Amino acid sequence: MRNITKKQLWAAILTAAAVFSLTGCDIGSNETSYTEGTMGVVSTVQEYTSNTDYLYVKNEDGTIAISGYSGKDSVLNVPDNIDGQKVTAIDDHAFEANWTIEEITLPDGITYIGEGAFMDCGSLKSVNVPGTVVTIRRAAFASCSALDNVTVPASVAQIMEEAFSGCGSLKNLTIESTSVIYESWGLDKEVMPDLVITCPDGSQISKWAGENGFATSAL
Repeated sequence: MRNITKKQLWAAILTAAAVFSLTGCDIGSNETSYTEGTMGVVSTVQEYTSNTDYLYVKNEDGTIAISGYSGKDSVLNVPDNIDGQKVTAIDDHAFEANWTIEEITLPDGITYIGEGAFMDCGSLKSVNVPGTVVTIRRAAFASCSALDNVTVPASVAQIMEEAFSGCGSLKNLTIESTSVIYESWGLDKEVMPDLVITCPDGSQISKWAGENGFATSAL
């Protein structure tokens, strides 16, 4: 099973920030239900192993969310199907603090990247976000100190707070959406002095970047 204590500690730290959450929690329940914005993901306390190196939890729609990885590969191509079940989400804290992974490719069909999913993956340099993702939750890539280039496709409707906090090597962040709004993602000019935000002219992020001193490049 995953380290619940670490999850609870991180959640407590971030609670002090302004939270624009898509989740609805039932205290005392064994389930956490997300709104339609995250495609109905439900993570239960039961975690399943597979004949691969991945752990997963089941979603209410019959698909699964990857909840952990026990392998040692530095370059990962996450499967789109495990045990005959479609992978549609990366669960909260699924790859947290994995210092072995350097590159990861997520499959089409992923709609949700959970809270702290790749947090503190200090060797992670490259990650793709497929054009099916709708939600990137808080601190998803926080403290990925080697990450230097990320492209967020136009399908993403919300990137939550602290998503890129502590990503000191980040040089280029591409936001393809014209409407996604900056919500305290953790972009810091002092920590990321060379960061260029590539985005559509006139987009919400273009306006924010200009107002906050970040260099921009038009898509």
